[in-house]
Amino acid sequence: MTRYGITFPGLCLASGAGVYLGAVPIGYLALAFTAVIEPVMLGALPGALIIGSLIGLIVSYSTRRRIRPRLSRRHQRFILAGAATMPGALFVGQFPHVTTGQTTTHWAFGFILGCGVAGMVLYYRWRKRLAMQRYTPRAAGQQQAATT
Repeated sequence: MTRYGITFPGLCLASGAGVYLGAVPIGYLALAFTAVIEPVMLGALPGALIIGSLIGLIVSYSTRRRIRPRLSRRHQRFILAGAATMPGALFVGQFPHVTTGQTTTHWAFGFILGCGVAGMVLYYRWRKRLAMQRYTPRAAGQQQAATT
């Protein structure tokens, strides 16, 4: 554990989540272009929906004690989120094949990596704010006791 309770695994998970969520819009652009250029590749879409639903179910089950333990309809929300994001994440690999210029591909993957960095920054700020909220009342009480 480091300052403010920020851990290396936490930073890695936050970065991974940012990369995943950054890949989704690029993947959906690739999915739209694939539908026009190479419609045969759309055969993978039902499989992506099923895989996303299964991953959503696994994530909902594994996070039931960490992320809002009493979240209503947890399984339905996570299954829907997995089914909505997985096709975009899987079709991101088609992006270099549907664009003609390398510059577009570089910008797309730069956007994805930027989202990973944003995930780490958000994690850092969240943990710092949480630690400061815990520390501030205790410090104020200690300071008040020292002055009296």
